[in-house]
Amino acid sequence: MDANQQARLDAHAIEAHMVLVETSQEGEVERNADYVIGNTGATLPTFNFFIPLTLTGLTDETLADASAFFRTRDTMYAVSLEEHRVPDGTEYLSKRRYQPLPPQPIMVLEALPKERMAQDQLIVEEVSTIPALAAFYSILEAVFDYTPEEASLLFPSSQLQAGEIKHFIGFMHDNTPVTAGTAVYAEDVVSIWYLSTLDDFRKRGFASTLLNHILVDAAIKYNCDASLIYASPMGFALFGKFGYRLYAMRQWFLPQELG
Repeated sequence: MDANQQARLDAHAIEAHMVLVETSQEGEVERNADYVIGNTGATLPTFNFFIPLTLTGLTDETLADASAFFRTRDTMYAVSLEEHRVPDGTEYLSKRRYQPLPPQPIMVLEALPKERMAQDQLIVEEVSTIPALAAFYSILEAVFDYTPEEASLLFPSSQLQAGEIKHFIGFMHDNTPVTAGTAVYAEDVVSIWYLSTLDDFRKRGFASTLLNHILVDAAIKYNCDASLIYASPMGFALFGKFGYRLYAMRQWFLPQELG
């Protein structure tokens, strides 16, 4: 991968995090050349983050600034570290007793599909109405254990008018919502978030169909030519079948007061 492509993917990753925060109900961001802070006000620490972008962005001073930012808002937070941005950052945080969570692969797809997969059982739609948004919430609440309040905080109805973020949902023919996901568009790249399927409907190809729909939509409507995804261990094999490959690793660190 050439340097220009890597720079574009890295820029998208940060822009996508900013979009997810800024379009949330109470989103607040601070950004400079060295680090990014994002606060949604949600309970889960990883929805409120400090992301160092450079070696200068990860110092005792910047960590203290981040701690003060979230402390004044009475919000739990986590540090998101991508080792290729900040070499030796893992060791730096470990020495300061930040608690690491398991590493998470960041995967990239550099050629998006242009044709939709055939799937007779599933109807995929972009979420554009309040009832569809409620169905989207129901899947996130079932799969990720979000409360209704958290779902509406992170994904308010105002997002339906936002051009840089779209939610998608897959229905059975009886209108039962069974799979969902979110796309964020920036730098001609689409990143996929919260891809999920209800337990009773797994291993039937529904998540694959939904992912294909999102990628084709991104290529045709938004002129995207690449995709990023922060994969879970369960999703790694699925995304590999689509042609995604490992791009980098991300690791969350909890500050001492949370770890």
